[in-house]
Amino acid sequence: MASDRSIPSLVPETSHSSATGSDPRSHDYSPDCPFCMIAGTYHPISPLEASPRAGAEPAEPAEPAEPAEPDAAPALALAPGKLDPPSFVLFSSEHVIAFLDIMPLTRGHVLVAPRKHRVKVGDLSPDEMGEIGRVLPLLARSVVRTVMPDIPHNQADYNIVQNNGPGAAQVVPHVHFHVVPRPPLNYVPPDPSASASPSASVSAQQGPRRYPPNPQPKGPKRTAILYGRGPREDLDYEDAAVLVERMRQCVRQEWETTFGFGQTADLTTGRAGHRGDKRGAWKV
Repeated sequence: MASDRSIPSLVPETSHSSATGSDPRSHDYSPDCPFCMIAGTYHPISPLEASPRAGAEPAEPAEPAEPAEPDAAPALALAPGKLDPPSFVLFSSEHVIAFLDIMPLTRGHVLVAPRKHRVKVGDLSPDEMGEIGRVLPLLARSVVRTVMPDIPHNQADYNIVQNNGPGAAQVVPHVHFHVVPRPPLNYVPPDPSASASPSASVSAQQGPRRYPPNPQPKGPKRTAILYGRGPREDLDYEDAAVLVERMRQCVRQEWETTFGFGQTADLTTGRAGHRGDKRGAWKV
């Protein structure tokens, strides 16, 4: 990337119309949509390459390599500084992209969105909805493991929230699912240096629970939590850089658990495939 090239800026979209025609899918990209800007900047990359295992051998290309792009290296493919403000992307596939919310409700608040511009859930194609449905559980587990590594998934609380239209509190008119971790009251994450990787959280399932379960919220607080509302703070970029890298590690580990080491998968058919597919064409 040339040094004098300006960094694209994210601009909030103001229109809730996905297209001028009758079919919202006739326009796959909206230049005013911040989520389209993120999706257009960060191309698909396998979770196995986005956060490779320590000492792992790079996959051999199945076809003759194309000329390398300036940011083709896995370490640079998801670099936050490609946009202003930075975007912290933890997952990027053919149809889905996931990134940290720039004004999180809680630490680790993630947005999962279709890559193409779709305003409402009813605008999604079968392939898009199918891929979201297949990766959303994997991403939710990864977010929970990152934010609460010493709490097993079956004891962790989190929201999955999705809104359609301004009357339903949709702010950005591009389909997105909020994954909002809800740690216990006064929760303190363990010291990262005490464990070698996020996989150490598995040991939490074998010991006593450190924190009592969250009480069922009541009144206005229950409504706020139910609909993903509440006070927000600007994303801490320094913390986000560390957080998103750990999320990528957890996504890779969840991926390997589901599909096996050294494999990608086409979740639309349920078939697994070996690494080495043409770069940018892999599916989940």
